Amino acid sequence: MTEIDLANRRFSFRRRPVPVPGDLRIAWRVALIMAMLGSSRANRASLAKLHIINDAIRSGQQDKLKTILSGTHAAVPWNLRVEPAFARAVDFVVGEKLAIWTKATGRAALQLTKTGVDAAAAVMGVEDALVEERAAVAELAKLITETGVGALLGEKVRA
Repeated sequence: MTEIDLANRRFSFRRRPVPVPGDLRIAWRVALIMAMLGSSRANRASLAKLHIINDAIRSGQQDKLKTILSGTHAAVPWNLRVEPAFARAVDFVVGEKLAIWTKATGRAALQLTKTGVDAAAAVMGVEDALVEERAAVAELAKLITETGVGALLGEKVRA
């Protein structure tokens, strides 16, 4: 058996591109937020509603959420997973003045600006991008009311 002399060998390293899944790119998240706000009533949605829709789309549980919202099953709290990357995309949307902070039913909410409305329309108008996501957002954003958000989060109804 021959012994390999590694001490006299040179090693070189080359940086290779690593593909990043679409849902980890900020452009994907910003486009999704624009679609969510553009599909919501008055181009406004609470941060909780945005997180719920984002979570349903990311986890592939849109159908489960639709079933819960349809009322055919007893309302159960949604096990919400809050993503730091989604929060950074929200900050980017606000920083780019596509949306402003406001309130919806006592919760922190985002509302599209004029520029944001145009951007949301552009996102929704692209036929071959975010096809599944846009379809889910268009349906879910209309189904989830702020009262429904409270029920999904397990909030008690105030008398």
